[in-house]
Amino acid sequence: MAEDEPKRGNSRPRPASPAPQGSGADTGWAVIGTMISGMAVWGGAGWLLDQWLNTRVFAPVGIILGVAVAIYVVVVRYGTVPPPSGGSRTGTSSGDRRSQPNTQKGQR
Repeated sequence: MAEDEPKRGNSRPRPASPAPQGSGADTGWAVIGTMISGMAVWGGAGWLLDQWLNTRVFAPVGIILGVAVAIYVVVVRYGTVPPPSGGSRTGTSSGDRRSQPNTQKGQR
């Protein structure tokens, strides 16, 4: 559409890029923190429910549920591989067809 195009002479705004992830150690600590937090929060809620109802079943169920939810959160947040940086090109063009080699005029 016309309103999406920049005016003549103005540069196009840079597209929003994903936030850079830190080192592997930072990601590892974040995963461990998410797992422990999931167990603590859901296990604690189960323990409170056990105290209120005078039972012994909800704390272990809460811990297992907390681990399951934490695994889901970790997979959603860290499960994708970031796109490669730079201008690396593959040998295919649009439509996954191999591109023709660049030849000089008259050569095939």
